[in-house]
Amino acid sequence: MDSKDLLKLLELKDSFILRFDGALLYCRLMYSANSTDATAKQLNDAADGAMVKVGQALIFIDLELGGLLVNKPSLTADPVLGEYRHYLERISRRVPHMLSETEERLVISKDKNGINAWQTLQSDWLSTRTFELTVKGKKKTLPYGQIVGYYQNPDRDLRKRSNQAVYEGLGKDELVWASAIRSVCEDHVRMCELRKHPTPMNQSLIDNDVDQQTVDGLMRAIAKHVALYQKYLRLKAKLMGIPKLANYDVVAPLPKAPETNCAWTEARKEVSMPTWSLTRR
Repeated sequence: MDSKDLLKLLELKDSFILRFDGALLYCRLMYSANSTDATAKQLNDAADGAMVKVGQALIFIDLELGGLLVNKPSLTADPVLGEYRHYLERISRRVPHMLSETEERLVISKDKNGINAWQTLQSDWLSTRTFELTVKGKKKTLPYGQIVGYYQNPDRDLRKRSNQAVYEGLGKDELVWASAIRSVCEDHVRMCELRKHPTPMNQSLIDNDVDQQTVDGLMRAIAKHVALYQKYLRLKAKLMGIPKLANYDVVAPLPKAPETNCAWTEARKEVSMPTWSLTRR
């Protein structure tokens, strides 16, 4: 393929994915909004199953594209493919760690009932937990999504009690969290070995589109300026009139800070962003 052929292929892939991208996104967001709803869970499960089949069917594109870029590295910088340059660069970084088509299909299938299932379990488990909290003299039973809202309440005692309720409640489920973390970590390490990543961190660097030098630079900057953050914490404690911040004070509002109400249309405009195709993302 030359650059024009490749452009046609990538645009075809985009148009195919965009046919069902909105439906899949709807299923996932509906489930995120209320994971206890039976219909939402069925739709989300159906979307996950569909994505596995699509991923397995289209995996050959990235594999063969990787091989093409190895043989014709100049394609990445070709002006004809300018809109896809970043995508092609990311594919090039993955090339040394790609498996065969059969193996990649097996990995996709494995992940659905493996690491992805652990992530779903964590979400399901957390969304069904409830916590007891007394607010203004009334005892309430709150889900996780609501009680964490009190972390930023001006009432310090309420912040403290909401924080304690959550962590004491989640602490009772330590066996579930520990099992999930061990399984996820073990899966990640084994896959890194199988894909011949030099370190367990390398795959994450590629997935997050960053390099080791950038992360190292960030860590050095953090270590160098720890005193600055400590100064900020001491200043906030002083403004709040307390000798030292607790963990439930770090994100608390400052005393007498003005409250701002944001209309729905204004909030929507604030967080809106352009819709991009899956390939270009």
